[in-house]
Amino acid sequence: MATVPVKVHEPAFSTAVSRVLVCLFEKDVPFDLVNVNIAKGQHTSPDFLKLQPFGQVPAFQDGNVSLFESRSICCYIAEAYADRENKKLYGGDTLHKAFIDQWLEAEGQSFNPPHRSS
Repeated sequence: MATVPVKVHEPAFSTAVSRVLVCLFEKDVPFDLVNVNIAKGQHTSPDFLKLQPFGQVPAFQDGNVSLFESRSICCYIAEAYADRENKKLYGGDTLHKAFIDQWLEAEGQSFNPPHRSS
C-alpha cells in the first residue's frame, strides 16, 4: 500500500466507479480521481489499456498495484486497508467472506449481465 492516495480512473457517472468510491469512503482511504473522457476515446488509448485491457472504467492504482473490475477492487480495498474504518466490510471470517463473495457474484450476474453487441 502506497503512502500517497490511491487513484481511481473514472467518469464518476459510472455505476462501477461509484461502487469503488463507496468502498473507499467506507474504509476512509484517501484517493485521487483521474478523469477518463469517454467521449474523446481516452478509454481506448494505449496507456489506459495497460491499466484496463477492456477499455472500461474503473481502473484502480495503489502504488505498484493496478486492478480493474469494481467488485475485485472493492475486495482488495477491504483487505489491503483492513485496519481502517469499517473493519469487517468484507466479513470477519472465512464463512462471512464466502457469503459476501456469493452475493457479489449473484449481483454481478443478475443485475449486470453481459452486454450484447447489436
